[in-house]
Amino acid sequence: MNGLTLEELCGKYGCERVSSHENQTLFTGVAPLSLAGADHISFLINEKYLDDALVSGAGVILCARDVAEKIVDKTSALVLACKEPYVVFARISQFFFKPNHSFEGKSPNCHIDISANVAETAVIFPYVFIGPGAVIGPRSVLYPGTFVGAASMVGADCILYPNVVVREGCVIGDRCILNPGAVLGGDGFGFAPSGMENVKIPQIGGVVLENDVEVGANSAIDRGALTDTRIGKQTKLDSLVMIAHNVVVGEACFIAAQTGIAGSSVIGKRVTLAGQVGVSGHVKVGDFITVLAQAGVSKSLESPGYYNGTPARTNKDYLMQLATLSRLAGSKRPGAKSTKENASE
Repeated sequence: MNGLTLEELCGKYGCERVSSHENQTLFTGVAPLSLAGADHISFLINEKYLDDALVSGAGVILCARDVAEKIVDKTSALVLACKEPYVVFARISQFFFKPNHSFEGKSPNCHIDISANVAETAVIFPYVFIGPGAVIGPRSVLYPGTFVGAASMVGADCILYPNVVVREGCVIGDRCILNPGAVLGGDGFGFAPSGMENVKIPQIGGVVLENDVEVGANSAIDRGALTDTRIGKQTKLDSLVMIAHNVVVGEACFIAAQTGIAGSSVIGKRVTLAGQVGVSGHVKVGDFITVLAQAGVSKSLESPGYYNGTPARTNKDYLMQLATLSRLAGSKRPGAKSTKENASE
């Protein structure tokens, strides 16, 4: 049976045993505290769930050292301390849940251009189209309905789920995941208005995804007008994200659902754009910035920290302005007490 022993958990994942009792169980899966059984591994990263940990049936609980000391004598589970319990839990989850593709080889019902270079170990499902000069790397998997255009390159160990479109001249690094309906390399929104005519500007750049990028379902990354649109390594895009032409996104960013980034903007490294954030064109968002949900970035943001509102400003300023507006609105309500009256009570 596929599982992990206590020794493997400590050796492979850098966990440290805090519990003194022995446990020879083969742990065969992961589960939340409330559902875990004796052969499950669970985790505790938020102390508001301490009570759940104490009554959990989990065989192993992963947590930080300071949290481990609070529960070790109050639970029958093995308590393992680790520096980043959530990250360790994610890595252990990958051990138990690997992508399982119900097909091998290359379907006779796909189309692979004679000039394309498809690795022997790649998996090509039925109804895939691979255009002239395209390259598909080792162990990559292309699901039905996937289109890879001329001269595009897909690296090793990638997964392109059903109905993904990779237009011509795009480059996808290793271990990238494109979820269903993702579109790379659609034309950027470039037109030159002249009287009653909107003259299309040819979009001759491409899209480059660096290694370990994930693109959510029905997200779109437009090709550049003259240079490439680029997404840095380890960046993760949620579903329904729109990235316009010539945008550059740095390393290890999180971009949540329904976020839109307009053309030629630059997003730094370790940036988080929460749901429905809008970024105007030709602005820069610096490194280690978090823009909170539904905020609008109309000017460049430079200093690390949290930003909110439209136009986006520091979250502290945003909350202070909300509080001021609330007090002003309250003072004008019929029957509302004045600030002086409130202070005298």
